[in-house]
Amino acid sequence: MSKRPFEESLSHGGSALPLQPPEPIDNGHHNGLLPIHDLLSPSDEQQQSAGSSKKPRNFIATVACETCRLKKTRCDESRPKCGLCKSQGLECVYNERKSSKRDQSLSLIMSTLHRLETKLESLPSTIANDVQINNEQLLRALDESRETNPPTYSSNNYDNNKRASLNNPPQDFTPEMGEPDDFEFDEHQETTNANGHISISFSQHGVILWPGAREVLPERLLEAHERLGKNYVIDLEMKRPPLPMYICPFPPQSGDGWLEALPLAMIKGLSDAFFTTFNPFTPIMDKNFYFSLTLGAAIENGFGYTVESCIALNVMALGCLAVQTHREGNYPLPGTRSGRFEPPDWMSVVHEEPSGLRFFNEARRRIGFLMCGNDLQSCQFYMLSSVYYSQILRPMDSWAMIHRAATCCLSMLTNHNVNFDEWEGDMKSRVYWNCLMNETILVQELHLPPSGLARLEEYVPIPKFIGFETTAFVSARISSSDEIDDSFFQYHFLAQVAHRIILTRIRHSLYFYSDSGTFPLPAINAELHHQLEQWRINLPAALQFTEPLPATPATDVNPSPAPLSPLPIDPHRPLSPATAVTEAMLRGRFLIAKFHIGRPYLYKALRIPASLSDDDLDQVKSGLQNAMGWPVVGGIFRKMKSCIPIKFAFCSQFFGQILLFYCISHSPNPRLRDTLPAGWERWNDEMLRFLEDCAPYSPAVAQDLDLLRLL
Repeated sequence: MSKRPFEESLSHGGSALPLQPPEPIDNGHHNGLLPIHDLLSPSDEQQQSAGSSKKPRNFIATVACETCRLKKTRCDESRPKCGLCKSQGLECVYNERKSSKRDQSLSLIMSTLHRLETKLESLPSTIANDVQINNEQLLRALDESRETNPPTYSSNNYDNNKRASLNNPPQDFTPEMGEPDDFEFDEHQETTNANGHISISFSQHGVILWPGAREVLPERLLEAHERLGKNYVIDLEMKRPPLPMYICPFPPQSGDGWLEALPLAMIKGLSDAFFTTFNPFTPIMDKNFYFSLTLGAAIENGFGYTVESCIALNVMALGCLAVQTHREGNYPLPGTRSGRFEPPDWMSVVHEEPSGLRFFNEARRRIGFLMCGNDLQSCQFYMLSSVYYSQILRPMDSWAMIHRAATCCLSMLTNHNVNFDEWEGDMKSRVYWNCLMNETILVQELHLPPSGLARLEEYVPIPKFIGFETTAFVSARISSSDEIDDSFFQYHFLAQVAHRIILTRIRHSLYFYSDSGTFPLPAINAELHHQLEQWRINLPAALQFTEPLPATPATDVNPSPAPLSPLPIDPHRPLSPATAVTEAMLRGRFLIAKFHIGRPYLYKALRIPASLSDDDLDQVKSGLQNAMGWPVVGGIFRKMKSCIPIKFAFCSQFFGQILLFYCISHSPNPRLRDTLPAGWERWNDEMLRFLEDCAPYSPAVAQDLDLLRLL
């Protein structure tokens, strides 16, 4: 992604900003927030002089070793030896750094997250060039020394001038498309590269195809799986009946013109529920623009065949699910003074299966005449449709809408001048990152063809959440009276974008296997763990969550499977459904990444268990530990199921994890069985319960559950 100068986010005096998000200030540009894109930006001192020929610094060391400190040279902070000490054969010593005010500054977070991104960006090219070209020498050295220090990666493959040009593209600039996305048409056949490395499927449904797993899984399960054929998940989801096309007016006696007769209180109530539930953690819409222009235009047009009507109807459809969420969690609806849920007069509008279908079908009927639109509002409509399909567990329909939204993004962002420092350009950045993050989840799990959106990742900056100014317009007659802490959710969104980058790098750099047992490389594994931990500990204070807890001893009467502290429950539950989701997703994504770093070792453990080293067993144990206790399954979500995000992705994760726990627990290797963490049986039951809850709404999930019952 493009970089922005770090000093732009500092004051003119160069002082560091506080850790806590600043108070909102209406400056007409960034809502008083730091430019959020700067959290992944470098702190390049050399950028102060545009004419300087000095080579740009990749990052600023936060803890330099003593040798580099004495020599006053840049330290790359590699552990246990930095690049300079390793090249010169010197002893490398890091002193523990005392906490200072600078440690508590947001500038440290910016530089650390930039270091995270910059180092991870070098991994794929490094593997493709340095590691693969010198593979035999590197593997031989690793076998002899068993060292786990990260290698010093070359930056020769990275074009700094190109990145600089992306920061400030000329007016006639057209973003250059990156490399094509890697897409495997058949995950049933192992693919081997020129160096003999076997590619490991990132999909959890691919676990049942692992050679080592098939030696342990029951024959009846394997036979049942074979009868389903290739890609049974996609086949089942594509063959399911479409959503019902009938529309139930509200109230029933309203007739065809029922939308024009809707009470204003209902329209506002459903819209408010959407903006306080779904939009904070999936920021597709701008609330001010919606209430100032979009909704008013839809009402004045009588909800006719306009894109504004389509968007408003989708917002109300998701608003019905949001009202259900408030009821399930006993949260007060926006605008009410009660401390608990009180059903509004129009509550019966949400009593439909699935909830919100009447509004969604009206939107689907209208978009037929507008299907060729590729502007920002069309993109928002398709993204809202994707979210709705995702919530009602229709993954293929959701993917189709994401793909259509991706087409809009590609149309808007290529061959056009986009000013990302203005509201419209920033909104395009928001829909782009929402689209890319959600597409990646489905593409990697189901081996669906990607849209090519990832190729613009270097060009599209992280959104700054520039607010829409309404001063130039007539005051809207409908507005939202409830304000939420937008900055809290904006920082959450940024953190999850950074996490998605890490997870993609994990896939591209670690998911390989060699029969010699020397891959995956310990050095890359250690670096990825380090970068993920840096992401966690350098989150702003409002986003911090506790460190993973050690496994509960097996002798404990009530073993806890959760490696993170559990979500708060009454009376200390999250302040709102959106808060519950964002906090749970941030914790859950950390565990997901830790688990995925360990999965290649689980593959290796099941395939060649006799060759496992002690370090390999530690990685297996860590992966299994981090497969437990994901927050979206417990706590408030036991009741509040209507707003659990990416449900199908979690179902797929749990399908693979249950298979892995079974394979490890039934392995003939006692050392491998000893890696099972305490409380895994209880977590296994939790995952099965989640699948049982979702199975009635998805034939693929129901089929997965039937397979698991054969264990």
